[in-house]
Amino acid sequence: MRNTKPNMIKEFDNLVLPNDHYLRIAKESKSNYYNEFLESISKIKKIIHDKDFKVFWEDKMQLNKSKFDEKAFIQGACEIAVANYFSEKNDFKVEVQVNPNNKKDVDTQFKSNGFTYNIEVKCASFDAKEKVQNSDSFQFQTLGRFDNKNDIINILSKALDEGLTKQGKPLKPHAELKNMDNNLKDFLISAHEKFNPESDEKEINILLIGCNDKADMQCWVGYLTASAGLFTYNSYCDQTNYNNVDLVVLTNLYYKHKDFYKKNLEKSWNLTETLNLSIINPFSSKNKLDGILNFNTEMINYNTEINQFVVPGNAPDGVKEAVRIPHFVIDYLENNQGKYLFDKKTK
Repeated sequence: MRNTKPNMIKEFDNLVLPNDHYLRIAKESKSNYYNEFLESISKIKKIIHDKDFKVFWEDKMQLNKSKFDEKAFIQGACEIAVANYFSEKNDFKVEVQVNPNNKKDVDTQFKSNGFTYNIEVKCASFDAKEKVQNSDSFQFQTLGRFDNKNDIINILSKALDEGLTKQGKPLKPHAELKNMDNNLKDFLISAHEKFNPESDEKEINILLIGCNDKADMQCWVGYLTASAGLFTYNSYCDQTNYNNVDLVVLTNLYYKHKDFYKKNLEKSWNLTETLNLSIINPFSSKNKLDGILNFNTEMINYNTEINQFVVPGNAPDGVKEAVRIPHFVIDYLENNQGKYLFDKKTK
């Protein structure tokens, strides 16, 4: 008989983890984050091969490491959350080689109604962006790429400085929040190389990305669909570099793990309570709409609701589109539906 949750607890108790390891923090603080991890990893262990589980346990969760690598842990946690969510699907597998031209593996695979789904999970490092966000500065960010971006930022910076000077207030530094579209480009190209270029309409190749907060998710949508976005006809990158990718799914999985102990979170090790948005690659080498529509029945997503949501106010449509996701989360999901996919309000 394979290990169950009590066995996993005993095995975990025998570990000596660094003080800053997320799971040590969670266990010692009696956080639901620790219990939910045990539930998910115990469930997965019953299904996958021992060698694959060893990679999850020792490497992805860093339970045999003397030094904690937060970035690598969060990437592994996102992969485990995805595996946990799809683990009960037909023919579920992890670490599957699908491209006969190389030995690279995709993270998760399952089948449904005659379709095969290959899912590659990626999670960026937000260190540079978070450093700017946490600074006392005026911060600028654009949705998409613009030739005159620097000119616009300079004009705004000058106006802000003049305003503070007239008020007799000290000046603040000006900083630009990192545009992470190059990260997304790298994710798309990496996934493209792992997927089979000869896959037919019955095989759907999906890149799933762990994003940060609701404003950050808006940015990642923009990296695909805004000016010069990667899924637009004027993309700054040749679209044939990622035409093996059929669908991109954006989730807030990074947010659900990063600094979990500073937040009031639930279900971080699953996709049942994450904000999931899917965007079809219009440059995919084949039309796989039927398979994508079937995938929408296998994974919770909020595409319909967010597309129907009306952003309040009298701002121009372009401005409203740039804040659609934050407004949808706050005004519709939280205030209207009482559904908290990010921080859960405390009474």
